[in-house]
Amino acid sequence: MVNVLEDYVDFPELRVPTHLVDSAVTVDQIASIAASTRAALGVPRGPIAHMIRTLEAAGVVVLTMPPESDVREVDAFSTDIGRRPLVLLSPFKDDKARSRFDAAHELGHLVMHPDVEPGSKIVEDQAHTFASQFLAPDNDLLPDLPEKADWEALLAAKRKWKISLRALIFRAHRLGLWSDATYLRANKRLSAEGLPERGPLGPREQPVAVGRAVAMLEEAGFGVDRLAAASQLPESIFRDVVLAGSEHRPVVSL
Repeated sequence: MVNVLEDYVDFPELRVPTHLVDSAVTVDQIASIAASTRAALGVPRGPIAHMIRTLEAAGVVVLTMPPESDVREVDAFSTDIGRRPLVLLSPFKDDKARSRFDAAHELGHLVMHPDVEPGSKIVEDQAHTFASQFLAPDNDLLPDLPEKADWEALLAAKRKWKISLRALIFRAHRLGLWSDATYLRANKRLSAEGLPERGPLGPREQPVAVGRAVAMLEEAGFGVDRLAAASQLPESIFRDVVLAGSEHRPVVSL
């Protein structure tokens, strides 16, 4: 379907770099890869305003997996088997911080593991590290991390960087600001509070590129029936994919 749409509209140029790594890659090396990826994607210094828009602007097609799919155990996955990479995100993780991390994690796979079978702990840990450094590079995040378990300061950092409290306390510990005991106490407190985490950032980010492309084509006289026929897909499936690549806003009823 994406290939058919590309016959009619120009998606953004694909700008995702490739930095293949092996099991010996270090955290510092992955941080450097994340920094160079930010530069390649034109991401300015500081927090990323919208992770999914960043992916779409770099030529990646992002979709939300259909709610009726049995995907509750899958946070996200990616593939580059077509003309351009695809990232698919879970519809069940309605949390902005966690869904942003999932999107950045899949970008890490596209950059570092385009031909690697997913699922191994080493590969997943590498993508985790990439996501952390891509969303909030150490040197930029460090001034916003408190030297003790100051929850107001942590919530302020969460609002600024749009990453979870769990991620922030992990970074505070890894960067040497917190002792093991402080880190363990903070983790226990978050675990006791459960999910959703305090300081919600709002609903998850959603894709728009596929939906906007089809809307443009409909305005130009290319109906969904014609596009579906060109893609050799049933119209119902074509519409489902359009929906998966569109933003859905809550409707206020009066």
